Amino acid sequence: MVVRRVLSGMLSAGLAAPLLAAAPVPAPPPGVSGSRVFARAEAEPSPAATAAPSPAADEAPPRPAVASTPSPEVAARARAEFEANRSGKIDRTHYTADMAARMTDASLAEVSTSLKALGAVKSFTQVRKITQGALTLYVFRVEFEKPPVVEEAIAWNAAGKVDFLQFRTTQ
Repeated sequence: MVVRRVLSGMLSAGLAAPLLAAAPVPAPPPGVSGSRVFARAEAEPSPAATAAPSPAADEAPPRPAVASTPSPEVAARARAEFEANRSGKIDRTHYTADMAARMTDASLAEVSTSLKALGAVKSFTQVRKITQGALTLYVFRVEFEKPPVVEEAIAWNAAGKVDFLQFRTTQ
């Protein structure tokens, strides 16, 4: 319970952009106008999701769809920030001044302890890329040895500094 509460909002900072659902916003029905889409969540179905369902009832549920493959640089930078937060030793020069000020040593230590308690990382996969104006938010799904699954949402500003970082648990 403490882990979920800590991860749910401990590092929620930066822009107040809500995390959006994985599916894009559907088009309005014919004859309806005036709708605007301010943000789009990009997701492509994985090959497993488009294959015919298997009749075996004891198989594991399908994995979530993976967003368009991030550049190796984006994935490496996101993973590096995740690992730095997990270790409790971040380089504040990687963050905007506002983000660095919001991340207190006490909150960083609490998040680090919570992430370490989940065990080794089994997978680190991009699941969404959300674009809202000039902001591009990348969402990575992190599976550990122990539940729950954690999503890292991260965005960088034009200067390459972390402008948004959030860890939250998923169902």
